[in-house]
Amino acid sequence: MRYLFAGNTVLEQRYEPRYKTRLAIYYGPREEKIMTDYAVNVSTGGIFIETVKPMPVDTALYVEFMLPATDSPIACKSRVAWINEPGEMHSSDHPIGMGLQFFGLSLENIHAIRDFIDENGLEPTW
Repeated sequence: MRYLFAGNTVLEQRYEPRYKTRLAIYYGPREEKIMTDYAVNVSTGGIFIETVKPMPVDTALYVEFMLPATDSPIACKSRVAWINEPGEMHSSDHPIGMGLQFFGLSLENIHAIRDFIDENGLEPTW
């Protein structure tokens, strides 16, 4: 397990590393996908979205994205686990944006993400 800290505050707990990639992602407060940005990493536990307008921590979001060479989108509920914003850069390894934690990811989608990581030899970022 890895913890991401800001001072004495735990921002995020991760059980699996994230892997560098660039994916278009659609997200919004409900299944209406009202925003589009790019993810810069992914894991079976979550994703980091590069955006100049990160939402507050604990905001509930619906997310949907396609993995290359797949026919079905990855879609699930998530929550904003932490943010990187000007003046409060909690991780210098990440751009401005927000780290999301997935909820309710199907077993099929978990396997699809793992296969994508393995087949493309993606590098872990933690």
